[in-house]
Amino acid sequence: MLCVIAVFAVLFGTLWPFNPFPANNVQWVPEANGIRFGRGGLVHSQSDLQAAATTGAAQGVSLELLVRPLRVDSGGTILSFYDRGNPRKLMVRQWTDGLLVTHDWFDKQGRKRTTKFDVDHAFRAERMLQLTMTFGPNGAVVYRNGAQAQLFRRFTLGPSDVSGQIVLGTSAVDFRPWQGEVGGLAIYSQELTAAEVARHYADWTAVPSAVLPDPNYALAGYLFHEHQGRVIHSDPGRGPDLIIPRSFDVPDKEMLTSPVKEFEPTRIYFNDVIVNILGFMPLGAILCVYFSLMRSRSRSILYATLIGGVLSLAIEVLQTYIPSRGSGMTDIMTNTAGALLGAAIVPADLVRDMLRAIKIVPG
Repeated sequence: MLCVIAVFAVLFGTLWPFNPFPANNVQWVPEANGIRFGRGGLVHSQSDLQAAATTGAAQGVSLELLVRPLRVDSGGTILSFYDRGNPRKLMVRQWTDGLLVTHDWFDKQGRKRTTKFDVDHAFRAERMLQLTMTFGPNGAVVYRNGAQAQLFRRFTLGPSDVSGQIVLGTSAVDFRPWQGEVGGLAIYSQELTAAEVARHYADWTAVPSAVLPDPNYALAGYLFHEHQGRVIHSDPGRGPDLIIPRSFDVPDKEMLTSPVKEFEPTRIYFNDVIVNILGFMPLGAILCVYFSLMRSRSRSILYATLIGGVLSLAIEVLQTYIPSRGSGMTDIMTNTAGALLGAAIVPADLVRDMLRAIKIVPG
């Protein structure tokens, strides 16, 4: 009975509520242009954004975002560009009050590389920020509200790096929800100058419903002025429409992500590891006591560990279909370690004798 209760407790704690189609928490901002993302909100392009043809070595790319974060004590993925060959191609994230931008690319040997930069204290809670990032052969320049904030010389992008599906509100491959408002998005197939950035900032803030400037080299632009419905049109019109789906989902969530990909040197990561170990220790202990009634100490520990590992594998596979949960090998390893540790430290013989003494199990 205790074994059955322990198994159901683990299943309940890891899978409840089992809802593969949760509501998409995206709303139009009342009396203003923009959309608001709650926890678990997603907007994605109906089709892929096509990269412009490169006409010279100096051609780059620029991104403009008008955003208002809800809070600065958490984080999430604001914007990402995704394709199946490189699902983490480019991601723009908030990490507490900082801006984090990562770019995955392949070298000449076909090995995946990652470059990134971060800007400290880029965001303020409930404050609208016009964020511009320009990328060219000399690196990346980040502007806040039209003024240059930081230069990163080793971070370069081209128009092909912003091709693919546009995803707003979360990562395309894992559950990284962002909470806040997006009031505008523009994607350009060239590196904006400082003067152009300042002029665009004035246009965005003074006349937010105006057509985006410089439409000749804008790949896509979204003013979020529809105020209703589930389709957000690009202006200029050659960019793909954005769709607000009815249910939230992670577009291409991985099943059983490798521990190398999951590893992050953060407090949250190590807290999760500890919780996973502790969460499976009671199950391992109870299973070990049960098997010790019929098997040797070593076999009882082995069986308890194997059952903990198999149960964890089943949970991780099922969590693939829950958008708000991750599916990774790290959890299987830590859960199995927890079951092993619980089985190893429990005084199985003593517990067995106690149960027999109180007539719960036969002598």
